[in-house]
Amino acid sequence: MAIIFGLLLITSQSCKHDFVDLTNPNQITTGSYWQTRSDAISGVNSVYSALYYDGLYLRLYPWIMDIRADDMRNTSPWWTQEVMIYQVSPGNPCYIAPWEHNYAGIFWANQVLTYVPGIDMDETLKARILGEAKFLRGLFYYHLLNVYRDVPLITSLPAGPEDFFPPKTPRDQVWQHVIQDFTEAMAVLPTKQQYPPADMGRATKGAAAAYLGKTYMIIRDWANAEPLLRGIIDQQYGSYSLVADYQDNFTIRNQNNSESLFEVQFSRSVGGTTLGWAGNPSSAWSKTSGKARTYAPLGFGWGDVTPTDWIFELFQEEKTVDGELDPRMKASMFFDYPGSTVYGRPWAEVEATLPNHVHVKKYLNDGVFPNENEWRSEINERIMRYADVLLLYAECLNELGRTQEAYAYIQQVRSRANLPDLATTRPGMNQADMRDWITRERALEFCFEAIRYVDILRWGWLEDPAMLEVLKERDAEFNNFIPGRHFMAIPPNEVDLNKNLDQDPGWTPGS
Repeated sequence: MAIIFGLLLITSQSCKHDFVDLTNPNQITTGSYWQTRSDAISGVNSVYSALYYDGLYLRLYPWIMDIRADDMRNTSPWWTQEVMIYQVSPGNPCYIAPWEHNYAGIFWANQVLTYVPGIDMDETLKARILGEAKFLRGLFYYHLLNVYRDVPLITSLPAGPEDFFPPKTPRDQVWQHVIQDFTEAMAVLPTKQQYPPADMGRATKGAAAAYLGKTYMIIRDWANAEPLLRGIIDQQYGSYSLVADYQDNFTIRNQNNSESLFEVQFSRSVGGTTLGWAGNPSSAWSKTSGKARTYAPLGFGWGDVTPTDWIFELFQEEKTVDGELDPRMKASMFFDYPGSTVYGRPWAEVEATLPNHVHVKKYLNDGVFPNENEWRSEINERIMRYADVLLLYAECLNELGRTQEAYAYIQQVRSRANLPDLATTRPGMNQADMRDWITRERALEFCFEAIRYVDILRWGWLEDPAMLEVLKERDAEFNNFIPGRHFMAIPPNEVDLNKNLDQDPGWTPGS
């Protein structure tokens, strides 16, 4: 459905116990809503709900980002096959759902930003609610710009017929609005530590600062990125630190931990059991993730993804100070090593049933359930971690010509993995060597977290013939790459319905 037509079917949602417990809003109209403090809180809660939709963290956003990177390959017979041969058909949800569901969140955020200022309520709470809406709107556009090249920028509610058919906005202009939303949110949001436990998971000053810093890194504005990332490290926007156990970032244990700047809150005890595929939001929808089922190896889940041999081998190139495998490898993958198990069963017992020698382990219920047959995981998705801040800051310092300063921030991440001092093993790297090394560090730290492809895009590797050849060596799926298609096609039905919307040039007929 076209952006606005679909969104006008959906209005705000109310809250019972916490901010992910949502009720059906479809009998509420904007004329009777937006009157009280409770309406404002419920309204901003509805903006978070888009994160639980299929086009976002229920399933598809991480999936389509992961399979297009060099650390993972698609093993699904489903619609993602088209993604990996750079083709699109009109009904493919991999292209449609991220578009529709990010714009659903944007529409709800715009409602909050339109109506909440007129509500008579505590001004501090009002400012926080508006900050949450701006952060989330910025985040939805951040997703859209990672998936599609150019998108319409919609910052207000429709006022007339032409608003139902928004044209694309220049990419740079949308990024500048993302910067504005994150900047204004950062100015008014509380720190993570200032929220009570019941509100854990709401947007924070630190989350806004981190996404703002990362946005500057994407547009290669090192000068503006540096003080923001440094400010997070200096605890200007809340207190953050790496957790001792790397695996605590990807299991039901230790959620909302010291390393997490923002994570999508999943719960099996909130909402119903119906999956939120499409249509109007309902209290029967589950506030859970399908990622565990899609990523679990065949026989325990659907086996839709598999690590590439390149990332499997990269992990083994450098041993810890004790001569052991990088512990992040065991936290990230199922593979054969002494004592290895798969959902509690010894590797040797299940090896014959597994189609590959290595499988994804991150964000799975290994050790909790015998398999992932029930598509309702409550493992929170940590979509912005302090480790990302540290490695982005090291990268920023290197790009600013402060290469030797970058070592200390990389080493913080390496030390958790018990890896040797980089300043000793690779001393005195120049800027180019350090740039290459950071891409390696990021691959190992963030494999299978929907981050790698964002890195590939911002580094311009798909537009660099030499790097494209490297990617082809790492992952044969890049042999299918069609120049100009490093971003997804705008859903064909959107182009058909919106007279002002043009398809991405890389996807036009004959391209």
